Amino acid sequence: MPGSYHFKIERDIPVIAEADVLVVGGGPGGLGAAVMAARAGAKVILAERFGILGGMAAVGEVHPFMPNHCDTKGAKANDSWDHSNETCMDRPVFREWELAIASYLPPSLREKALSDPEGCSHEARSVAKDAAALAAEDLCLKAGVKILYHHTLVDAPVKGGRIECAVFNSKSGFVAIKAKAYVDSSGDGDLAALAGAPSEFGGPSGSCQPMTTCFKLSNLDPSRMPPLSRINELYAKAKAEGVLECPRENVLPFPTFNADTIHFNTTRVVGRSAIDGLALSEAELEGHKQVKQYLAWLRSSVPGYENAQLKSMAQHIGIRESRRIKGLAWLTREDFMKRSKFADGIARCNYPIDIHSATGSGTELVHMPHQEYFEIPYGCIVPLGVGNLLVGSRCISVDHSVHSSMRVMPVVCSVGQAAGMAAAMSAASGKEPAKLDGMEVRAKLKEQGAWLG
Repeated sequence: MPGSYHFKIERDIPVIAEADVLVVGGGPGGLGAAVMAARAGAKVILAERFGILGGMAAVGEVHPFMPNHCDTKGAKANDSWDHSNETCMDRPVFREWELAIASYLPPSLREKALSDPEGCSHEARSVAKDAAALAAEDLCLKAGVKILYHHTLVDAPVKGGRIECAVFNSKSGFVAIKAKAYVDSSGDGDLAALAGAPSEFGGPSGSCQPMTTCFKLSNLDPSRMPPLSRINELYAKAKAEGVLECPRENVLPFPTFNADTIHFNTTRVVGRSAIDGLALSEAELEGHKQVKQYLAWLRSSVPGYENAQLKSMAQHIGIRESRRIKGLAWLTREDFMKRSKFADGIARCNYPIDIHSATGSGTELVHMPHQEYFEIPYGCIVPLGVGNLLVGSRCISVDHSVHSSMRVMPVVCSVGQAAGMAAAMSAASGKEPAKLDGMEVRAKLKEQGAWLG
């Protein structure tokens, strides 16, 4: 058995910057948090471990944005994915991000995306990952956010129940950033965990939803492709013969901007933890293995894919679930089923419960009527035990089922913007987030254009 090696490092760590609000992580939640905090008047620093913003929309190759729209006329069934002519519930920051992404598209595609004012169409929700990164950067710079790339969080010293600073590893070595208020938009609750906030992990089985390495194939011939039902028959045969080792029950392709390019959200890596370094590395290797198998199988067995080219692949495996940070409030599956509303609701969601099996095959989907939604109360983004911290990502205080609904990027962006607003209010007033009035946070968000009326 491997042993352990103990050593102690004592060194001076320079404080390279100070701010009213420090946002850790530049994914959808971090984007919402940083932009909203800056618009609320705070001096904001956004620290990101990669060299681009956008999180899973960029480095994770995730496509498209999932719908989180409301049918204000109440005319649609509860089991349909058709969200045409509905109202986008994630605004202002998320909707502005979609429009900024569209500005980088060629004219014909840009016109289609911009012709849909609520972002319901596939064109409006399609993710061009490089455009997503540039668009997120544009929004942050326009708001006055200072962006620090290639800064990886490593520690968060706490004194008297408050974070003193956040320590990062950079090309300059260890550096520190101090702030009056901090927002954890890491996705995995890394800052909250380092600061000592309590958390939950996984579902009833003790495991989290599986991870997925997304990829795109180009140089395809759509005219010769069989229907998806036939592809899934071939897929089942390949699995039975041991050609494919993916435990997912079916193939999950999505169209892209180009007819000869298809996006695949279809690999499935089970039994690995996203918060364990060795396990995460193993997950990446397993995801790559499945991509290689898919590519070889599609070329050899599915018409239209004979000349398939691997156009792009996620630089970071997609993580659906890891820690969930315990907060002042907690949402459960019952809240989803009851469509719970709250006076201090800071975001709305009607995306279905969407639980990918933690052990292999199967996906649980529970829809709600399109005119309905549940709200996330302010207390869900205020972690227990850390006085100057908010959570602005998917790892908020909800149970396994609700997490599977609210984890999609539009909702996470709205959760982030609420955390950013609260962080700015905390920094300006000197009140800890737990002492803020959640209804006042909601009111301030409405003033900025959030769909909370």
